[in-house]
This record gives sequence, C-alpha cells and structure tokens, in this order.
Amino acid sequence: MQQAITGYHQDEHRDWVAELACGHYQHVRHQPPLAERPWVETADGRASMLGQMLSCKKCELGAPADEPKVPKVVVESNRERTLRLIQAIARGDANTIADAYADDGKLHTMGNTLISGVYDKSQIRQFAGSVLEAFPDGLRYTVHAITAEGNRVAVEATGAGRHVSGKDYVNHYHFLFTWRDGKLLELKEYMDTEALTEVLCGGARPA
Repeated sequence: MQQAITGYHQDEHRDWVAELACGHYQHVRHQPPLAERPWVETADGRASMLGQMLSCKKCELGAPADEPKVPKVVVESNRERTLRLIQAIARGDANTIADAYADDGKLHTMGNTLISGVYDKSQIRQFAGSVLEAFPDGLRYTVHAITAEGNRVAVEATGAGRHVSGKDYVNHYHFLFTWRDGKLLELKEYMDTEALTEVLCGGARPA
C-alpha cells in the first residue's frame, strides 16, 4: 500500500526514518548497492522527497500506527513521575494525585466491581483522598518491574495494607500510565477484582 512521506526523524543509531501519512515509520537508509537513496543524506534531498509515495508493508499487515518518537530524557522523566505518583497514591495525597492529571485526563479502573469505571479529573480529586479513609495507615506498594517506552510507563506492583474493617488487603496490580507533556493523560489499573471486592467492597457486587 502506497503512503506519502510527511516527515523524518533519526533513530538511536542516527539512521533516517521516514514518517508516513498512515502513521507508520519506515527506515530510508542509503546502503548501496542494496538501497540507493542518496537523497536521504542531505536536508535538501529529504525535503525534496516530502509527499513522495513509499510502499508500506505495515499497512498491508493492518499494524497500528507507530509510537511518536519520544526523546530519551522525556521517557526517563515519565518513569520518575510515575514512581512519585505511585507514592502519592499510597499515602492518599489527593492534591498531588489530581494535579498530576491533564485537564482531560482519565482513570480507568478495570473489571466489574462497585468501584470499576472511568473517572475524570474532577472525580479523581474527590475520591483520591479516600485511600486514608479505607486504609488509615496508608497503603504500601512494592514495585516489581517498570517499563518505560515512548509516552507510556507500565508497572507491575503489589499493594498491601490494613483495611478499616480490620482485614488485611493484598492485591497484585498492573498499571499503565500514559503521559503527555508532563501530565497524566490516562491511567489504566488492572488487578485481582475478587480480592478488591472481598475487602474494599465488603463482598458486595454490582446489581
């Protein structure tokens, strides 16, 4: 499938990558005799090829658009923001939690429980501090693995604490954070919904 070149960037090896109108990326190396692309070697040459068509195999395979190129320093900053936010969630710091979100940010709590759903920033600010109501001594998160790539940070963690009911709560989480310009655009949290229902919801389930 033919797609137009709309821009370029360099990868970590400083090889040139064409950005296509479909959202996919494709290397355009000059590697004679295998690939003759002398135009890629100069700024004028690259500019002259904007709008030209390339065959996109990713389109033929139905692949999703490639992630935008994100500088390494931004990826690392997102990783550090994520770890700080997890600490704020553990201590029930409502203002820090809510302020971390973009104005159009969303929290997705997965599953079919009394607290599952999609929440906007105003709703997050209202209930973020309820952690301390449910867990007077706070929660403890142990991070087992963290992977930062592009604007997304994936975290595997265990959360534990003594619930106000007197029950001990232990749950295993997978968090997926998506950042945009230093603000949290989306947080998806996956967990053992049975453990959540038993302790946080007192065994109650949606009707």
